[in-house]
Amino acid sequence: MAQLGSASALGAEGRPFESGRPDQQPQSVVSQSAAQEAPATPSPDSAQVSRGTLSETVETFLLTKRVEGAGVRTLGMYEWWLRRFIGTATQADVLTVRRFFADLQGRGMSASTMHHACRTLKTFFLFAQRTRALATNPLDGFHVRTPKTLPQLPTEDELRAVLAVCSETPAGKRNRAMLLVMADAGLRAAEVLGLLVEDWNPQERSLLVRGGKGGKDRVTFVTPTTARAIREVLRSRPILSREDYLFTTDDGKPLAVRYLLHVCHTLSRKAGLVPNRRLHPHALRHFAATSWLRSGVGLDEVRRLLGHSTLDTTLRYSSLVGADLQRAHRKAAAVERMRLD
Repeated sequence: MAQLGSASALGAEGRPFESGRPDQQPQSVVSQSAAQEAPATPSPDSAQVSRGTLSETVETFLLTKRVEGAGVRTLGMYEWWLRRFIGTATQADVLTVRRFFADLQGRGMSASTMHHACRTLKTFFLFAQRTRALATNPLDGFHVRTPKTLPQLPTEDELRAVLAVCSETPAGKRNRAMLLVMADAGLRAAEVLGLLVEDWNPQERSLLVRGGKGGKDRVTFVTPTTARAIREVLRSRPILSREDYLFTTDDGKPLAVRYLLHVCHTLSRKAGLVPNRRLHPHALRHFAATSWLRSGVGLDEVRRLLGHSTLDTTLRYSSLVGADLQRAHRKAAAVERMRLD
């Protein structure tokens, strides 16, 4: 359940707007006649803004984020939520924003979905403050609590079964290589499909990930098994340029993320996996992260391999290796070795 925050205000182009609420009228010490003659001064802590002005601020925000290099998916999420907000909101104040989230909750939106909406609006309102279109943030003190669920990841047997049903055709070899890259190097779906031939370094068995989440480049590595799968893909394509995509359609065109999802689900079904255990690209990323932790790779190294900005997201994976930690504790515990009983 979301927690309500303090009141705030939005003013177009830095000018606060007068509120109709009696509890937000500015206090005055002048006489009644002087107050009648003096022009009304809007309270800096209250705001109403026309839908047109709000739309202009949204357009400015989206253009700014695009110029700053925000990813396509991030821009899409910003635009989708902001269009939805200004399509229903006639003004931007605390009550209107709270009603927006109450409506989402009433429509059965999950806490995770509402969290995405909250992050988008908070980012937008902070931008509006910096550009003086907003006096204070209507979402100050407002939080959407999300369940602390653990990522779902496939077992080694499930991954082995899916890899076994990949055909020996060029498309089958390509699909096998993509699955191995995600499970071995922990790449996101869009990162795998964005790889170029020149990003593969066979001598170091490394992949250069360009423009990952947040626009950050990084280098990640694969094992000999995955390296052999990549070489098989390259051998099946006799005419290649370094600027070509590493994984493509039969006629050399780039693949879409939805196609990669289709590949994962189709192969999972052929391998006999039940619907709730079918592979997903991000589940393979989770598989890679937990395998590194189980092998003793440090959290900060895992963070860098995955391309996380902070350790907060990486720490989620530590809960998935609890059994491994328990075995390590039993082996290393000094008290047990002391045989005190």
